[in-house]
Amino acid sequence: MSQRKYKVKKSGILRVLCPLLSVLFILTFLLLLPGNDLKGSSSSWWSTYHIDKVIHVLAFAMLALSTSISLSKLRVFIGLNYRLMTLIFVVGSVFGTILEFLQQELRVGRSAELLDIVADSVGLLLGFLIFRTVYGVFPGVIPPDSVISNRRTSQK
Repeated sequence: MSQRKYKVKKSGILRVLCPLLSVLFILTFLLLLPGNDLKGSSSSWWSTYHIDKVIHVLAFAMLALSTSISLSKLRVFIGLNYRLMTLIFVVGSVFGTILEFLQQELRVGRSAELLDIVADSVGLLLGFLIFRTVYGVFPGVIPPDSVISNRRTSQK
């Protein structure tokens, strides 16, 4: 019984990481936009319904999901789901915290808020939950029999 050795070509790595890099770029760009570009003419609905927090949760859920998919397809931390989730959570939380402080320091009309950092963390956890719902496992390795799996990257 022979086992195939898992090998990903350089072009395959770039293809797998492209969605993650796109999300990182877009997220950084949007979170560092000047505040007056976001609020428009009437800011009452923005502050009343805390749309900013919902956006943070959704953006960081997308970040956690794209990171989980990319690293699972690249088979980073195979079988060590909790270590991978911890790594993604810590790095994502630090990234969100740095962006919050950059908003404050760059004077873009926005301020660093603790609730934004909490919303970022909740979004990361939501991303793990979405991954679990779609693939049936926690981040680590996407099962080869998964409907949403890529055969080329899920071969052993």
